[in-house]
Amino acid sequence: MLRALSTLLAPLALVALLDLVFAAGVWEPLAKPSSHAGTSVRLKRALQSPAGARLDFVTLGSSRPVYGLDHALLAATAKRHGFVHADLAMPGSHWMTIGVLARWLQREHPELRGGIVALAIQDFFYPGNGSYELGIVYPFRRLADIPLMAEHVPFQLHDVGTYGTYSALFGWRADVQDYLRHPYDRRDSLDWYAANVPPERTLSGNPESQGDMCAFGLDTLAACDAVEASADPARDGLKRQCKELRGSAAGRTDLPVLAQPDALPDFLRQTRDLVREQFRSMRWPQPPVVVLMPVPRLWMRDVLAPGLHDWARAVLDPLVREGRIRLVDATDFFDDEADECGFFLDFYHQNAAGRERLMRWLMPQVEAALYGADAPGAGAGPPDAAGHRERRAAQAGIIGAP
Repeated sequence: MLRALSTLLAPLALVALLDLVFAAGVWEPLAKPSSHAGTSVRLKRALQSPAGARLDFVTLGSSRPVYGLDHALLAATAKRHGFVHADLAMPGSHWMTIGVLARWLQREHPELRGGIVALAIQDFFYPGNGSYELGIVYPFRRLADIPLMAEHVPFQLHDVGTYGTYSALFGWRADVQDYLRHPYDRRDSLDWYAANVPPERTLSGNPESQGDMCAFGLDTLAACDAVEASADPARDGLKRQCKELRGSAAGRTDLPVLAQPDALPDFLRQTRDLVREQFRSMRWPQPPVVVLMPVPRLWMRDVLAPGLHDWARAVLDPLVREGRIRLVDATDFFDDEADECGFFLDFYHQNAAGRERLMRWLMPQVEAALYGADAPGAGAGPPDAAGHRERRAAQAGIIGAP
């Protein structure tokens, strides 16, 4: 009987041990650099380097601010005021990433004053964005974050991807499999990123974002007809986006939720409550500046649920009134531009021209909110090294708070 029991328990004990090993971050140095998890690992390492030793302000968000905001300008402006501003936005980020990163910053950088949270109105439609986001948060998450993660990626018995909510071993499973299939490619990729992407570039650099959409247009979904007719392999990425756009457009439904609040669907109620809870739990001395990133016209006309913009504002406006956030709504920023196509490199992201155009309008507002006379604590100036250490010690008691 004991032998049979030990035979049964031994494999379970091994799995549990492996899970603890992966949860401790042992695999992180081998993570694929271009993957969601690998991007987070590179960011985490940059934050652990001298370049990330002190953070006064940060940018959190998805790939839209990665391409749409000028991170070099934000860093330079902060430096002119005597502060440090770092870009922590990552492709694929959604509300789970915002929540887990905010908790990590609270633990590791209690000197943080505030920053920018930049997403788009699409991010107010569902509480989760898919199990892939687990890879983004894994390098930053602790066991105490699992309940928050489960709210965004609930466990589903028949979806192995959701197992990663509770198990680090399952969370890294796909990356380990890719490594075993292509070990030499992984080695070369790790070497390239180590040699060419220093921490300073990770924390304040801008991505390459050339090209525009003027060969296809951005006014209506008919732009996808021209994309799909192209035989150019360089358009394959746009074709994948068109598949996503058409799928969303096929399921397009109106959102009469503001006129009928009692008929609010459960998923929208859950999204609203999660978003508000996360902003209310961000214990930054200065309210986050929430930026709703620009959305091309075709999304509003052909793809997104009518009323989604109003819904996003309905979620955020009470937080503005409470003083929890400051809101800058750039959703329709390019709507009056006759050449909107010249400001985007694909159906989602601004190019360098779009970034520069938006920042001319946005930067004065951000600078006033973060460093202006009405910014909380604006007259205090940046902390010195001794003050930095004292503040870390004083705030140690809030580590792990929701």
